[in-house]
Amino acid sequence: MRINKVTLGVIAVALIGIFIVAAKIYRQGQTTADPAPAGSALLVRPHSPTLGPEQAAVTIVEFFDPECESCRAMYPIVKQVMAEFDGRVRLVIRYMPLHQNSMYAASLLEAARAENKYWEFLDIVMLRQPEWGSHAAPRPELLVTYAAAVGLDGARLQAAATDPAIRTRILQDQADGTALNAKQTPTFFINGKQLMQLGHAQLRAAVQAQLQ
Repeated sequence: MRINKVTLGVIAVALIGIFIVAAKIYRQGQTTADPAPAGSALLVRPHSPTLGPEQAAVTIVEFFDPECESCRAMYPIVKQVMAEFDGRVRLVIRYMPLHQNSMYAASLLEAARAENKYWEFLDIVMLRQPEWGSHAAPRPELLVTYAAAVGLDGARLQAAATDPAIRTRILQDQADGTALNAKQTPTFFINGKQLMQLGHAQLRAAVQAQLQ
């Protein structure tokens, strides 16, 4: 009986050790594991602005704040990757308004989308972000003045941006981002897997890995 008790004790210790190691591996895996499967409603909603073929092999979902400086830095990088893999990648924009004027800017972008000028207006909003979105002295009133550059009427755009349905969509995006643990902008998901480091090389490599 004495031997059996010793044996059982050794087995118990071994099982505890295995459990601890397994738990540690699981926690480590969680830092890179997919938070949701590609195509999940949390990642893509029917209202989301998209660029590229719907059946593209790779979907890039970006949780985006138009007033975010890092979003502006990544903007040309995203465009470059989209151009390099033209036809094989789809971009989905989700809003994550974390700055003072980003809800207003996103609302104007959505109003521009209703007039089929979304991407053109987004280009100029991002290009001139340092002017209207300066953290030291923001001038959000300038946003509507950019409308004419893409063939839009500023007054009509501003009026359309007050539609409650637009705010509802933006808040849905923010709630989805929070549920996906997107704590900052930009946050990217490549076919459902979060991109853990920002940069051209990292984004390109993540897309290429999915294509392979």
